[in-house]
Amino acid sequence: MKYVLFLIAILFSSQALALNCERQPTCEELNYSKDNDPQCADDGYILCPFDFSYKKCLQPDCEKLGFTSSEKSGWCSEIITCPQDSSYTACNCLKPRCNIGDVFYADGSCGDVKDYTEDKVAVGVVYYTDCTGGGKVINLHNLGRISKTLDFDPENPYSKALGSFHWGYYAYDVPGLTNYGGELVDKLKAYDPDLYDGQGNTATILAAKAPDCDKQKDTDDYYIYCVPHAARAAHAFYPPNVDKQNSIVGQGKWYLPALGELMDLYGYDNSLITANNGISGATGKTKTLVNNTLRALKDKNVQAEELTEAYYWSSTELKEQISWLIHISTGDRHPAQREDFNFVRASLAF
Repeated sequence: MKYVLFLIAILFSSQALALNCERQPTCEELNYSKDNDPQCADDGYILCPFDFSYKKCLQPDCEKLGFTSSEKSGWCSEIITCPQDSSYTACNCLKPRCNIGDVFYADGSCGDVKDYTEDKVAVGVVYYTDCTGGGKVINLHNLGRISKTLDFDPENPYSKALGSFHWGYYAYDVPGLTNYGGELVDKLKAYDPDLYDGQGNTATILAAKAPDCDKQKDTDDYYIYCVPHAARAAHAFYPPNVDKQNSIVGQGKWYLPALGELMDLYGYDNSLITANNGISGATGKTKTLVNNTLRALKDKNVQAEELTEAYYWSSTELKEQISWLIHISTGDRHPAQREDFNFVRASLAF
Protein backbone atom coordinates (compact mmCIF):
# COMPACT_ATOMS: atom_id res chain seq x y z
CA MET A 1 0.00 0.00 0.00
CA LYS A 2 2.81 2.41 0.85
CA TYR A 3 4.33 1.83 -2.59
CA VAL A 4 0.97 2.65 -4.27
CA LEU A 5 0.70 5.90 -2.30
CA PHE A 6 4.28 6.67 -3.25
CA LEU A 7 3.46 6.21 -6.95
CA ILE A 8 0.34 8.38 -6.68
CA ALA A 9 2.38 11.14 -5.03
CA ILE A 10 4.90 11.03 -7.85
CA LEU A 11 2.12 11.13 -10.48
CA PHE A 12 0.55 14.20 -8.86
CA SER A 13 3.93 15.89 -8.65
CA SER A 14 4.54 15.12 -12.34
CA GLN A 15 1.18 16.66 -13.27
CA ALA A 16 2.13 19.77 -11.32
CA LEU A 17 5.39 19.94 -13.21
CA ALA A 18 3.51 19.65 -16.50
CA LEU A 19 1.12 22.48 -15.51
CA ASN A 20 4.13 24.61 -14.67
CA CYS A 21 5.70 23.72 -18.04
CA GLU A 22 8.79 22.37 -16.31
CA ARG A 23 10.79 19.46 -17.76
CA GLN A 24 9.99 16.20 -16.02
CA PRO A 25 13.02 14.30 -14.70
CA THR A 26 13.95 11.06 -16.40
CA CYS A 27 13.86 7.74 -14.58
CA GLU A 28 17.66 7.58 -14.63
CA GLU A 29 17.88 11.04 -13.07
CA LEU A 30 15.62 9.74 -10.29
CA ASN A 31 18.10 6.87 -9.72
CA TYR A 32 15.96 4.15 -11.26
CA SER A 33 17.62 1.44 -13.30
CA LYS A 34 16.70 -1.42 -15.62
CA ASP A 35 19.27 -3.65 -13.93
CA ASN A 36 18.55 -6.02 -11.07
CA ASP A 37 20.07 -5.13 -7.72
CA PRO A 38 21.82 -8.28 -6.40
CA GLN A 39 21.14 -7.19 -2.80
CA CYS A 40 17.42 -6.41 -3.22
CA ALA A 41 14.54 -8.53 -1.95
CA ASP A 42 12.36 -9.97 -4.72
CA ASP A 43 9.42 -7.77 -3.66
CA GLY A 44 11.57 -4.82 -2.60
CA TYR A 45 11.42 -2.79 -5.84
CA ILE A 46 9.31 0.21 -6.82
CA LEU A 47 8.76 1.11 -10.46
CA CYS A 48 9.46 4.41 -12.13
CA PRO A 49 6.08 6.12 -12.84
CA PHE A 50 7.28 7.38 -16.23
CA ASP A 51 8.59 4.04 -17.50
CA PHE A 52 7.77 0.78 -15.74
CA SER A 53 10.84 -0.90 -17.23
CA TYR A 54 12.89 1.10 -14.68
CA LYS A 55 12.96 0.15 -11.00
CA LYS A 56 14.59 1.07 -7.71
CA CYS A 57 15.27 -1.03 -4.62
CA LEU A 58 13.68 0.22 -1.40
CA GLN A 59 14.04 -2.98 0.63
CA PRO A 60 17.31 -4.94 0.50
CA ASP A 61 17.28 -8.64 1.30
CA CYS A 62 19.03 -9.49 4.60
CA GLU A 63 20.43 -12.79 3.36
CA LYS A 64 21.69 -11.20 0.15
CA LEU A 65 23.43 -8.58 2.31
CA GLY A 66 25.28 -11.37 4.15
CA PHE A 67 23.17 -11.53 7.31
CA THR A 68 22.11 -14.90 8.72
CA SER A 69 19.85 -16.13 11.50
CA SER A 70 22.54 -18.33 13.13
CA GLU A 71 23.83 -17.86 16.70
CA LYS A 72 27.15 -15.96 16.78
CA SER A 73 27.82 -15.02 20.41
CA GLY A 74 30.30 -17.84 20.92
CA TRP A 75 32.82 -16.55 18.39
CA CYS A 76 31.85 -12.96 17.58
CA SER A 77 32.60 -9.93 19.77
CA GLU A 78 30.55 -7.38 17.80
CA ILE A 79 27.22 -8.50 16.31
CA ILE A 80 25.21 -6.18 14.04
CA THR A 81 21.59 -6.66 12.96
CA CYS A 82 19.98 -6.28 9.56
CA PRO A 83 17.95 -3.03 9.39
CA GLN A 84 15.10 -4.83 7.59
CA ASP A 85 14.84 -7.78 10.01
CA SER A 86 16.51 -7.82 13.44
CA SER A 87 16.39 -11.63 13.56
CA TYR A 88 19.17 -11.61 10.95
CA THR A 89 22.66 -10.71 12.16
CA ALA A 90 26.26 -10.50 10.96
CA CYS A 91 29.61 -10.52 12.75
CA ASN A 92 31.47 -7.22 12.56
CA CYS A 93 34.42 -8.32 14.71
CA LEU A 94 35.71 -11.79 15.63
CA LYS A 95 36.68 -12.62 19.18
CA PRO A 96 40.50 -12.73 19.27
CA ARG A 97 42.06 -16.16 19.65
CA CYS A 98 44.76 -14.51 21.78
CA ASN A 99 44.55 -11.72 24.34
CA ILE A 100 46.94 -8.81 24.81
CA GLY A 101 49.57 -9.93 27.31
CA ASP A 102 49.29 -13.62 26.37
CA VAL A 103 52.40 -15.72 25.89
CA PHE A 104 52.85 -16.69 22.23
CA TYR A 105 54.38 -20.10 21.51
CA ALA A 106 56.41 -21.53 18.65
CA ASP A 107 53.48 -23.67 17.51
CA GLY A 108 51.29 -20.58 17.01
CA SER A 109 49.21 -21.10 20.15
CA CYS A 110 48.89 -18.60 22.98
CA GLY A 111 47.71 -18.44 26.57
CA ASP A 112 47.83 -16.66 29.90
CA VAL A 113 51.28 -16.68 31.49
CA LYS A 114 49.87 -18.29 34.63
CA ASP A 115 49.23 -21.38 32.49
CA TYR A 116 52.75 -21.41 31.05
CA THR A 117 54.17 -24.86 30.47
CA GLU A 118 57.68 -25.94 29.54
CA ASP A 119 56.12 -28.37 27.08
CA LYS A 120 55.96 -25.46 24.63
CA VAL A 121 58.57 -22.92 23.54
CA ALA A 122 57.59 -19.37 24.46
CA VAL A 123 58.73 -16.93 21.76
CA GLY A 124 56.91 -13.65 22.43
CA VAL A 125 54.08 -11.70 24.03
CA VAL A 126 50.91 -10.57 22.25
CA TYR A 127 50.61 -6.76 22.16
CA TYR A 128 47.86 -6.24 19.58
CA THR A 129 44.76 -8.06 18.33
CA ASP A 130 42.35 -7.22 15.52
CA CYS A 131 38.85 -8.08 14.32
CA THR A 132 40.07 -10.77 11.92
CA GLY A 133 41.13 -12.94 14.87
CA GLY A 134 44.81 -12.17 14.27
CA GLY A 135 47.29 -9.99 16.07
CA LYS A 136 50.93 -9.08 16.66
CA VAL A 137 53.68 -10.32 18.96
CA ILE A 138 56.86 -8.75 20.32
CA ASN A 139 59.85 -11.03 20.97
CA LEU A 140 60.99 -11.81 24.52
CA HIS A 141 64.30 -9.96 24.73
CA ASN A 142 66.21 -7.04 23.21
CA LEU A 143 68.29 -8.11 20.25
CA GLY A 144 72.05 -7.87 20.82
CA ARG A 145 75.43 -8.46 19.22
CA ILE A 146 78.96 -9.12 20.34
CA SER A 147 80.40 -5.71 19.38
CA LYS A 148 79.69 -2.64 17.28
CA THR A 149 82.08 -3.89 14.58
CA LEU A 150 80.32 -7.23 14.13
CA ASP A 151 76.96 -7.93 12.56
CA PHE A 152 73.97 -9.38 14.37
CA ASP A 153 74.31 -13.14 14.89
CA PRO A 154 70.87 -14.83 14.73
CA GLU A 155 72.29 -17.92 16.44
CA ASN A 156 73.13 -15.74 19.46
CA PRO A 157 70.32 -13.18 19.24
CA TYR A 158 70.22 -12.06 22.86
CA SER A 159 73.90 -11.24 23.40
CA LYS A 160 74.22 -8.73 26.21
CA ALA A 161 77.61 -7.46 25.08
CA LEU A 162 75.97 -4.74 22.97
CA GLY A 163 72.18 -4.47 23.14
CA SER A 164 71.70 -1.67 20.64
CA PHE A 165 71.95 -0.97 16.92
CA HIS A 166 72.33 1.81 14.40
CA TRP A 167 69.26 2.18 12.18
CA GLY A 168 71.73 2.25 9.28
CA TYR A 169 71.46 3.59 5.74
CA TYR A 170 72.45 7.02 7.05
CA ALA A 171 71.97 9.81 4.46
CA TYR A 172 70.03 7.41 2.19
CA ASP A 173 66.34 7.98 1.46
CA VAL A 174 65.03 4.41 1.11
CA PRO A 175 63.06 4.14 -2.17
CA GLY A 176 59.41 3.20 -1.64
CA LEU A 177 59.47 3.94 2.10
CA THR A 178 57.00 6.67 3.09
CA ASN A 179 58.55 9.72 4.77
CA TYR A 180 56.51 11.05 7.70
CA GLY A 181 57.23 14.65 8.64
CA GLY A 182 54.89 17.53 9.48
CA GLU A 183 51.73 15.57 8.65
CA LEU A 184 52.48 12.77 11.12
CA VAL A 185 49.89 13.80 13.73
CA ASP A 186 47.08 13.75 11.14
CA LYS A 187 48.24 10.40 9.77
CA LEU A 188 48.31 8.89 13.25
CA LYS A 189 44.82 10.13 14.02
CA ALA A 190 43.65 8.58 10.74
CA TYR A 191 45.48 5.30 11.47
CA ASP A 192 47.39 5.50 8.20
CA PRO A 193 48.05 1.80 7.32
CA ASP A 194 51.72 2.42 6.46
CA LEU A 195 52.33 3.56 10.03
CA TYR A 196 51.27 0.09 11.21
CA ASP A 197 53.00 -2.01 8.56
CA GLY A 198 56.45 -2.79 9.88
CA GLN A 199 56.41 -6.03 7.95
CA GLY A 200 55.96 -4.14 4.69
CA ASN A 201 58.47 -1.48 5.74
CA THR A 202 61.10 -4.09 6.55
CA ALA A 203 60.59 -5.82 3.20
CA THR A 204 60.91 -2.46 1.42
CA ILE A 205 64.07 -1.54 3.33
CA LEU A 206 65.74 -4.88 2.68
CA ALA A 207 64.77 -4.88 -1.01
CA ALA A 208 66.25 -1.42 -1.62
CA LYS A 209 69.41 -1.21 -3.69
CA ALA A 210 72.19 -0.37 -1.27
CA PRO A 211 73.78 3.07 -1.72
CA ASP A 212 77.34 3.41 -2.98
CA CYS A 213 79.40 3.02 0.14
CA ASP A 214 83.15 3.27 0.60
CA LYS A 215 83.20 2.23 4.26
CA GLN A 216 85.25 -0.79 5.20
CA LYS A 217 83.12 -3.82 6.02
CA ASP A 218 82.75 -4.75 9.67
CA THR A 219 83.47 -1.30 10.98
CA ASP A 220 81.14 0.94 12.92
CA ASP A 221 80.83 3.29 9.93
CA TYR A 222 79.87 0.37 7.72
CA TYR A 223 76.83 -0.35 9.89
CA ILE A 224 75.92 3.35 10.01
CA TYR A 225 76.07 4.07 6.28
CA CYS A 226 76.09 0.89 4.22
CA VAL A 227 73.41 -1.46 5.56
CA PRO A 228 69.94 -1.18 7.18
CA HIS A 229 71.27 -2.67 10.37
CA ALA A 230 68.20 -2.61 12.66
CA ALA A 231 65.79 -3.93 10.01
CA ARG A 232 68.27 -6.56 8.86
CA ALA A 233 68.74 -7.84 12.41
CA ALA A 234 64.99 -8.05 13.06
CA HIS A 235 64.43 -9.96 9.81
CA ALA A 236 67.32 -12.37 10.50
CA PHE A 237 66.10 -13.08 14.03
CA TYR A 238 64.51 -16.34 15.10
CA PRO A 239 63.88 -17.33 18.73
CA PRO A 240 66.34 -19.50 20.66
CA ASN A 241 65.34 -23.18 20.86
CA VAL A 242 63.33 -22.84 17.64
CA ASP A 243 64.22 -24.35 14.26
CA LYS A 244 64.94 -21.39 11.99
CA GLN A 245 62.88 -23.12 9.29
CA ASN A 246 59.81 -23.04 11.55
CA SER A 247 56.94 -21.97 9.30
CA ILE A 248 55.26 -19.86 11.99
CA VAL A 249 58.03 -18.13 13.97
CA GLY A 250 61.22 -19.04 12.11
CA GLN A 251 63.76 -16.82 10.38
CA GLY A 252 62.24 -14.31 7.98
CA LYS A 253 58.91 -14.15 9.82
CA TRP A 254 59.95 -11.32 12.14
CA TYR A 255 60.36 -7.64 11.30
CA LEU A 256 61.25 -4.19 12.65
CA PRO A 257 57.97 -2.69 13.92
CA ALA A 258 56.62 0.52 12.41
CA LEU A 259 56.05 3.60 14.57
CA GLY A 260 52.34 2.86 15.02
CA GLU A 261 53.12 -0.69 16.12
CA LEU A 262 55.55 0.56 18.77
CA MET A 263 52.79 2.92 19.89
CA ASP A 264 50.46 -0.09 20.15
CA LEU A 265 53.15 -1.86 22.17
CA TYR A 266 53.30 1.07 24.59
CA GLY A 267 49.56 1.79 24.63
CA TYR A 268 48.03 4.85 22.97
CA ASP A 269 44.76 6.69 22.52
CA ASN A 270 45.28 8.24 19.09
CA SER A 271 42.32 10.58 19.49
CA LEU A 272 44.35 12.46 22.14
CA ILE A 273 47.44 13.05 19.98
CA THR A 274 48.11 16.76 19.56
CA ALA A 275 51.62 16.93 18.07
CA ASN A 276 54.07 14.92 15.96
CA ASN A 277 56.59 14.59 18.79
CA GLY A 278 55.98 13.98 22.45
CA ILE A 279 53.76 11.90 24.68
CA SER A 280 50.27 13.19 23.83
CA GLY A 281 47.94 10.19 23.58
CA ALA A 282 50.31 7.84 25.43
CA THR A 283 48.65 5.67 28.10
CA GLY A 284 51.18 2.91 28.81
CA LYS A 285 48.46 0.31 29.41
CA THR A 286 49.77 -2.27 26.94
CA LYS A 287 53.39 -1.87 28.08
CA THR A 288 52.29 -2.76 31.61
CA LEU A 289 50.58 -5.97 30.46
CA VAL A 290 53.50 -6.98 28.25
CA ASN A 291 56.10 -6.30 30.95
CA ASN A 292 54.08 -8.24 33.52
CA THR A 293 54.20 -11.27 31.23
CA LEU A 294 57.89 -10.84 30.42
CA ARG A 295 58.71 -10.57 34.12
CA ALA A 296 56.64 -13.66 34.93
CA LEU A 297 58.37 -15.65 32.18
CA LYS A 298 61.79 -14.63 33.47
CA ASP A 299 60.74 -15.84 36.94
CA LYS A 300 60.00 -19.19 35.28
CA ASN A 301 63.58 -19.31 33.92
CA VAL A 302 62.61 -18.34 30.38
CA GLN A 303 65.13 -16.12 28.55
CA ALA A 304 62.98 -12.99 28.75
CA GLU A 305 63.54 -9.37 29.76
CA GLU A 306 61.16 -6.49 30.36
CA LEU A 307 61.14 -3.70 27.81
CA THR A 308 64.08 -1.40 28.55
CA GLU A 309 63.21 2.12 29.70
CA ALA A 310 64.91 3.60 26.65
CA TYR A 311 64.42 4.33 22.95
CA TYR A 312 63.45 1.63 20.44
CA TRP A 313 63.89 1.97 16.70
CA SER A 314 60.90 1.82 14.38
CA SER A 315 61.00 1.07 10.66
CA THR A 316 59.29 4.40 9.90
CA GLU A 317 61.37 7.01 8.09
CA LEU A 318 61.30 10.80 8.43
CA LYS A 319 64.01 11.59 5.86
CA GLU A 320 67.37 10.30 4.68
CA GLN A 321 69.21 10.87 7.96
CA ILE A 322 66.36 10.40 10.42
CA SER A 323 63.90 7.70 11.50
CA TRP A 324 61.26 7.55 14.22
CA LEU A 325 61.49 5.83 17.58
CA ILE A 326 59.60 5.43 20.85
CA HIS A 327 60.88 5.87 24.40
CA ILE A 328 59.40 3.00 26.37
CA SER A 329 59.54 4.80 29.73
CA THR A 330 57.09 7.53 28.62
CA GLY A 331 55.82 6.60 25.16
CA ASP A 332 57.60 9.64 23.70
CA ARG A 333 57.49 9.74 19.87
CA HIS A 334 60.78 11.11 18.69
CA PRO A 335 62.84 11.42 15.48
CA ALA A 336 66.51 10.47 15.75
CA GLN A 337 69.67 10.38 13.66
CA ARG A 338 70.18 6.95 12.15
CA GLU A 339 73.77 6.87 13.37
CA ASP A 340 72.51 6.73 16.97
CA PHE A 341 72.51 3.51 18.99
CA ASN A 342 69.03 2.40 20.11
CA PHE A 343 67.31 -0.82 21.10
CA VAL A 344 65.55 -3.27 18.80
CA ARG A 345 62.72 -5.71 19.39
CA ALA A 346 61.37 -7.86 16.60
CA SER A 347 57.66 -8.13 15.86
CA LEU A 348 55.60 -10.94 14.34
CA ALA A 349 52.11 -10.92 12.82
CA PHE A 350 49.80 -13.92 13.27
